[in-house]
Amino acid sequence: MGVSRALLVTDIVDSTLATAGLDNDSVADLWREHDRCARDLLMHWNGREIDKSDGFLLLFDDAAAAAGYVAAYHAALRGLTPSLRARAGLHVGVVRLRANPHEHVERGAKPLEVDGLAKTVAARAMAVALGGQTLITSAARAQIGEARCRSHGHWRLKGLDEPVELFEVGDDSAPWTPPQESSKAYRVVPAGEQWMPASAIGHSMPAERDTFVGRRDELQAIVKLFDAGARLVSVLGVGGSGKTRLAQRYALVWLGDYRGGAWFCDLAQASDEAGIAQAVARGLELDLHGADPMALIAAAIAGRGECLVVFDNFEHLARCAEATLGRWLERAPQARFIATSRERLRIAGEQVLLLDPMPVADAARLFELRALAAGVGNAAWSDAEQAIASLMELLDGLPLAIELAAARAPVIPPARLLARMGERFNLLISQGRPLNRQATLRATLDWSWDLLSTQERSALAQASVFEGGASMAAMEAVIAFDPPVAGASVLDVAQSLVEKSLVRSATGDRFSLLRTVREYAAERLGREPTLLARARHRHARFYAALGPHGAVAQRCIELDNIVSAVRHAVSLRDAPTASSALEAAWEALRLRGPFGLALELAQEAAAIVGADHLSAARVGLVIGWVKQADGHGDQARSRFDQALTAARRAGDRRVEGQIRRLLGELDVHE
Repeated sequence: MGVSRALLVTDIVDSTLATAGLDNDSVADLWREHDRCARDLLMHWNGREIDKSDGFLLLFDDAAAAAGYVAAYHAALRGLTPSLRARAGLHVGVVRLRANPHEHVERGAKPLEVDGLAKTVAARAMAVALGGQTLITSAARAQIGEARCRSHGHWRLKGLDEPVELFEVGDDSAPWTPPQESSKAYRVVPAGEQWMPASAIGHSMPAERDTFVGRRDELQAIVKLFDAGARLVSVLGVGGSGKTRLAQRYALVWLGDYRGGAWFCDLAQASDEAGIAQAVARGLELDLHGADPMALIAAAIAGRGECLVVFDNFEHLARCAEATLGRWLERAPQARFIATSRERLRIAGEQVLLLDPMPVADAARLFELRALAAGVGNAAWSDAEQAIASLMELLDGLPLAIELAAARAPVIPPARLLARMGERFNLLISQGRPLNRQATLRATLDWSWDLLSTQERSALAQASVFEGGASMAAMEAVIAFDPPVAGASVLDVAQSLVEKSLVRSATGDRFSLLRTVREYAAERLGREPTLLARARHRHARFYAALGPHGAVAQRCIELDNIVSAVRHAVSLRDAPTASSALEAAWEALRLRGPFGLALELAQEAAAIVGADHLSAARVGLVIGWVKQADGHGDQARSRFDQALTAARRAGDRRVEGQIRRLLGELDVHE
């Protein structure tokens, strides 16, 4: 007689790859630790081991215990060195338990056999799962209760007569991504009284030409927004950040959720509402006719029911969003929309997803894959890991920049690419793509620049003088419109640049630019020498005015700007500002280091002080103080004596008092 049990089947994925480079003893140690962890957890969750290969066939009294076990098992695998990933399938059903004869067990047979269709279902569910993913059936879900769970639809599994609905269960580390289809397992959707493969759902998404890398969190963010009821998600990011690829990836992977299909509409060549209508009609594979194309498109989208429409490159058409997309949102209530843009569309119902740069690990993986595709051998990465990581940071984790850099890898290794990032706009040029705004890093930024107003261009260019970000107070002090523009506000323009993905809003009231955007903006600013000089002068005076106390505030957050302020003032031969900024910089460098930078700045400032006795006293004070901190007492005393003479001539009692105090400290320690 059969009994109802929860069956859990696990399997380690990519085990050969995970153990590549390990010797036999290390591999044996890894599997020994794996087995120990798995079996210790089995005791805790009251499960029973039935069979083992790379994974396990396990038996539990109920699905809740099995789900608890497999969550702990995934976590344990992540803690191994090297870490491993498993896929798992869980099903509850009737099984027959059959004990093998004792003499067979002595010869290596399993003590207990499990027979029945339930074992097949669990194994098929496991075979579909991704690494780190646990898939469960409806029967298992009914026993788990309120656990975090998401349906991935119905699947045809080899050997089973009827489709099985598969759910994913897990925590934040789980993939939460639909499984990959194969000839043995594929998703199906209802078609009347029949089932049809989800792959047969109509769509106009371009096929992926190469491997998609990373962006797990961003894909999950789109899923969560739609699950929460969003109808329109605008994916925003600077040019080259991968907005289009992300939207296409979501549409292809989650295609089974949209019985009415997924439709890709490229708006790059559109310039008005009529152009939008033509582009959308092409994406929907629709012939436009009649006097009201907008109404025709609305009816076509509504008629497709649960569908997804992706509008790519909407930034230059935001003024048309309400009259087009807004109208279709209202007329097609079952449809969902994704728009990729460099700025918000500002229509009712819009939910925004800001696309951040790729993490270094994902960026490095993308670089390596694209470089391998370009003909670079695996051996090229044996000693380049640190150079690649540094290169990815300088490229701001921008997929376009990474792919263009990878195309250079066959002739310029990572370390040399890293050294040449100062000429990134001349270096990062596609050798095979058509000459469009995605063919070069400069072209994609030119597109964004051309969409800006005169005030936005001026503000962005001037913002390039900041190092390591800036507060709003600093931006308002440094950025100026010349000639002045009535009603123009730095705050308003800065907010507009944030919304256009060119300026990044950080914690508090700080703002920053990606390195790539900053270098581009600095290049633009360099074409206007007068504006450059004035911006640098305002920058230097603002940060010099912070003084020593302001220099150490918030853990010396403004140190990079203060160092730049010294150099800006030196380049402008403004000795008073340079010496004031130097005093502030030294106060922070005393805490953070390096002392060598303080001495370098002081020597640069000393070269321009001339007959300015007060500036000479301040600079000499810092040089002496650095020498004292470095243990060069005689050199420090000589500098202090010179600075004291200059302070007396300037009549500045404050600086004179500081120098005397430091001379006193030298006397005490000698």
